[in-house]
Amino acid sequence: MFLAKGFHGASMQDVAREAGVSMGLLYRYFEDKAALIAAAATIDRAPLLAKIAALVDIADPVAGLESLLVDMVNVAGEPGYIDLVTEVAAEACRNPRVAAVLQEDEQALHTALVAALASHQAAGRLGTDADLAAFASLYLTLADALALRLRFEPGRSITALIGAFLPSIRTLQP
Repeated sequence: MFLAKGFHGASMQDVAREAGVSMGLLYRYFEDKAALIAAAATIDRAPLLAKIAALVDIADPVAGLESLLVDMVNVAGEPGYIDLVTEVAAEACRNPRVAAVLQEDEQALHTALVAALASHQAAGRLGTDADLAAFASLYLTLADALALRLRFEPGRSITALIGAFLPSIRTLQP
């Protein structure tokens, strides 16, 4: 419903009807539309955090980063995903509550990525703490940019896009 009408165009009644639930049930879980938007903003956080945490158990952290990038961009290639993310980001510019949720979400991803990479640091495979933090920021930024690229180049192959970028991971590693 948010993709069809936008956050401001879609009413809570529209959302309840589309979801096949009563208004009372919808309001039981979401106090208002901002809470619903905030929930939409974090819907993919748990699976992504699990994938980041799995980097700890991978012998080659750079290969793990490459695999994570493939997963992240593949999710972004799902129909409507980028449009919804863009809608959430635009709402965050207007709504401090949504902005706070997105900031928390991004901080959680960054912290998890730094922690996962730090687990490989002792083995001498990666750089300093500052290097890891800077790399994590750059990595997440580039993953977001690759996902947006799919929106702006709809005919572009996800495989080709990722393939063009993967060599950069080894060049940019901390």
